[in-house]
Amino acid sequence: MVKVEKNEISFAKQAAQAGDIPYGGEKMSTKRYLVLLALAFLAIGLAACTLSASTPPPASSTADSAMQTLDANLSNIATQTAAAGGGGEAIPTATATAGSVDTGGAPATTEPPPPPPPPEKTAIPEATPGIPKTYKLEKGEFPFCIARRFDVDVGELLSLNGLNLNSVVSVGYTLKIPQTGHDFDGDRSLKKHPTTYEVLSGDTIFSIACKYGDVDPYLIAKINDLGAPYTLKAGRKLDIP
Repeated sequence: MVKVEKNEISFAKQAAQAGDIPYGGEKMSTKRYLVLLALAFLAIGLAACTLSASTPPPASSTADSAMQTLDANLSNIATQTAAAGGGGEAIPTATATAGSVDTGGAPATTEPPPPPPPPEKTAIPEATPGIPKTYKLEKGEFPFCIARRFDVDVGELLSLNGLNLNSVVSVGYTLKIPQTGHDFDGDRSLKKHPTTYEVLSGDTIFSIACKYGDVDPYLIAKINDLGAPYTLKAGRKLDIP
């Protein structure tokens, strides 16, 4: 209001100097005074509007300042929340186990196991070819049985091995087989064959062969798919060649 009064006085002086109105001891008419006063207020209003229009507020700087303030507030809130929850359980974080591979939920593929090795074929012995020079006795065998099997003279067999009709030989005894070519004196076959035989307790392929006389035990094993040690169970049916 002080500035307005000074402006009014200034305008009054200017008017007096221009000869429009008297100043000092001269009396100013009320009408002119009011007109000058209105002009003064109008000039002040125009000056204020011009100043306001020429200096618009910095919108961008104000927005940036607001965003910075918001970020700072959010940061403070997060810090206070973490400090307040310090005594609670920590949120577990996912950690990759060493050696594990994230398949994204897809089922793990596994290689099929290798096929089992083929079973080893059972070694099936061949029938004894011709007439051997020696033969080792197996369980259930005796000199007369061997003489029938190889079609040799039993007297020569006993004499060659220093045996007689009353001699007892054990399993594993090695007999010398005569090579004179003299045949067995008598019927070599004791039972008719080929046929089927039901295994009895204590039987071996060697004792069964001796029951038939001229049958080779290894041929029995071959046609019945038997491998060493040629174990037999009572009640089994064997094909006899």
